[in-house]
Amino acid sequence: MDTPNVPSTYYTPAPASDLRGCRRPSAVSGRYEGFQSNAGPIGSALDLRLDIDARNGVESPVMNKVSGDLYSTRFVKVAGVNQLVKTYVESWIVDTPLVTFTDTDVHIVGTVRYWKGTHPATTVDIVVSWSHDGAVTGAVAMFTSGGILGQPYACSYRSEAFRDMNLELDYCSSVDIEPKVPVYNSHAHTSRPADLPNRTITIESSYADAGIAVTIDPVHTVIDDTAAGFASWNVGELHDAMETSFGKYNSGWPAWNMWGIQAGIFDTAGVGGIMFDAAAGFGGAGRGPDRQGFAVFRNHSWFTNLVSNPVTQDQVWAMRHFLYTWVHEAGHAFNFLHAWDKARPDSLSWMNYDWKYDQRNGPDSFWGNFRFRFDDDELLHMRHGDRASVIMGGDPWASGGHLESPAGAMTVSGPGSDVELTLSAKDHFDYMEPVSIEFRLRNTTDVPVMVDGRLDPRFGNTTVYVQKPNGTVILHESVVCFYGLPEMVTLAPAPVGDDDGSDRFSQLVQLAYGVEGFAFDEPGQYLVRAIYSTDGIVQASNTLPLRVGFPVTREEDRFAPEFFTREVGLTLAFEGSMSPYLERGLNALTEAAERFGGEPLGVKAATAVAQSVGDDFYRRKDEKMVKHHSADPQRALALTDAGLAGYQQHAGAASNLAYRGLVELRTELHAKADNSAAAKSEVETLAKDLGTRGANSTVLAQVRELIPSTPAARSRRAAPRKPAKKSSDG
Repeated sequence: MDTPNVPSTYYTPAPASDLRGCRRPSAVSGRYEGFQSNAGPIGSALDLRLDIDARNGVESPVMNKVSGDLYSTRFVKVAGVNQLVKTYVESWIVDTPLVTFTDTDVHIVGTVRYWKGTHPATTVDIVVSWSHDGAVTGAVAMFTSGGILGQPYACSYRSEAFRDMNLELDYCSSVDIEPKVPVYNSHAHTSRPADLPNRTITIESSYADAGIAVTIDPVHTVIDDTAAGFASWNVGELHDAMETSFGKYNSGWPAWNMWGIQAGIFDTAGVGGIMFDAAAGFGGAGRGPDRQGFAVFRNHSWFTNLVSNPVTQDQVWAMRHFLYTWVHEAGHAFNFLHAWDKARPDSLSWMNYDWKYDQRNGPDSFWGNFRFRFDDDELLHMRHGDRASVIMGGDPWASGGHLESPAGAMTVSGPGSDVELTLSAKDHFDYMEPVSIEFRLRNTTDVPVMVDGRLDPRFGNTTVYVQKPNGTVILHESVVCFYGLPEMVTLAPAPVGDDDGSDRFSQLVQLAYGVEGFAFDEPGQYLVRAIYSTDGIVQASNTLPLRVGFPVTREEDRFAPEFFTREVGLTLAFEGSMSPYLERGLNALTEAAERFGGEPLGVKAATAVAQSVGDDFYRRKDEKMVKHHSADPQRALALTDAGLAGYQQHAGAASNLAYRGLVELRTELHAKADNSAAAKSEVETLAKDLGTRGANSTVLAQVRELIPSTPAARSRRAAPRKPAKKSSDG
């Protein structure tokens, strides 16, 4: 008889005389379900997860944990028939179970730790038994709470998986081609661990290794994306498509359901996959479940060589990355952040980036060591974490992934770094005004430095921490996550003489809304820090203080509840959306633009509305992408006239990037309206104003490049957006 895969500290072998004729089950670990002995109409049910020995047919470590979910039960009479109703109550875990195997059963005891709430000291005693032929007959669990022994739970064995999940995959017609799902042979690529088992790996097997039974719906919907002018997707359209798709689920939320779409290409062409942390605003999906939808972009350059039966190493690489992208993006739905966001940048996990790992550990070191698995901390969370933190539509993204105290919040950079990260902004923001901060990288050496210029946290290179007025520190996590190619920028050596700004690179980053809601929704003093981590660089920023003012008028105070809503936040985060699911947000922003015209809140609200109405918007209708809204550049320009005038009249370095960003938006709008003369005039005025305000020559040269030169510039729909030009601060 094999010794179970548990620590020797906890394993107590049976006497040798008792082992004759023993036939233990091949695996005891898995999920058990049952009810508590109770003669009354109201009772209790238990979902029990045992993780104490190796499961069959998977490549995954044993976590040596026991956990479970408790439910209240009752019978209700529907159409004269009694029907069982289960209501989830809470989850618990035993961190260090004592496991004793005999020839007929296994005995497990341990101290229960509840994830939430206050409970008296509790222990659990579990006995799993099996028949003479080794078939598991069930488990009995008894809890002792505060010294009182409760009634036993009699549980039947259900599955080797600890949890089940349903995955619907839909496809756009332009990419409804084989292979529809990844099928990868672990030995196909030469870059692999020497002792990696030779097997076929799929989405299902990847999650089976982790203890999750994924069932992919065999019927997928094909979304017709052939509408004229529809060349790429934006976040708002993906979110709207998910809302429409998930509207068919009416069993209540949260639920173990997830939706993925294979689309052609994203607006930012370098993005190969995205998890958008937003969900249905009404209908079957309730008021705000998160972590449900993700997309993979089949026309990304990663998949140029993708074929169903790869032969060459380039084809094998494409299939491997196809698998990786699907599993990675779906992993976010289990409440997984990226490895570096959990202070584990060297984790060999699906949730790391291969290129970020290689930057720290050497070329091709990720795939040379990766065993196609989640890391132990992620397995612990996925298998045994608090149900609300794991299940799709439960707790918000990043709230339950061992981040109660944000890892890395106190990172401090040592002296001698070749790159400096500086945050800057005006020191006072009006109440409700969306907060935007300039992120600037600067070369401090006498040689050129290459950096990834994607400074927005959505791309994973920067992590932002915010200390709120009450002193708590939160990780400000974006509601979308872009997985794509680096956009390298060369920072010139630090200037000795004339400063032309070529040693710096800046971006204006909006931080108004994240997975925890509005980060700056209370009056008072805030402190903001960021960590830039890529290509071997880990650089902490300065600590930026900023203040959010109190409502000045009674009108502002009364309007705040309409503004601080999920719909407004998502519209801001998506940089505009015409989705009917977010109509309430667009209406509130429109009202803010009208009520507070000329004030910072009104200017930024008007810009968000202009981003919405100034572009085409496509949405799914009867399995076909159709134009829901036609770009209205004239209205968008009218909305932003007051903001433009304000930036032109009021000089200040803190507003230079916002001024430039608005002119860039208006330049696109003028181009759509076939008014290149107006676009050229506004760009020339911008260059003149920035020159007067001391902007360097590099900035002025880049500004003049904003003048549209081709008809393709009239709409982002003419072609996917390219990486932004280098931007140096003034």
